[in-house]
Amino acid sequence: MNPPYGRELKLWVKKAATTGLKDKQKLVMLIPSRTDTSYWHDYIFNHAEINFLRGRLKFEVDGISGDSAPFPSAVVIYTGDGDDD
Repeated sequence: MNPPYGRELKLWVKKAATTGLKDKQKLVMLIPSRTDTSYWHDYIFNHAEINFLRGRLKFEVDGISGDSAPFPSAVVIYTGDGDDD
C-alpha cells in the first residue's frame, strides 16, 4: 500500500504493524524514510523488513515525469508469524 504521507501516516503504520497477518501473508508499504519519527521506532524497527530505496522517487502523470520527492523512501514489509489460530 502507498498510504497518504500526511500527519495520518503514523496511524496507517500502526494499523499495518498490529494487523494479525496469517502465516505467509505479507503487508507491504511504500512510505517516506523518516527514521527519526516515533512511529518508525515503535512500529517498524525490529518489527518489519526494511528496504531503503536509493535516490528519490519520481512519479509520472500521463507519462510525464514530475519532480523528485523531497524525502527518501523505504519499502516496509510485515510478514505473518505463523500463528493461524
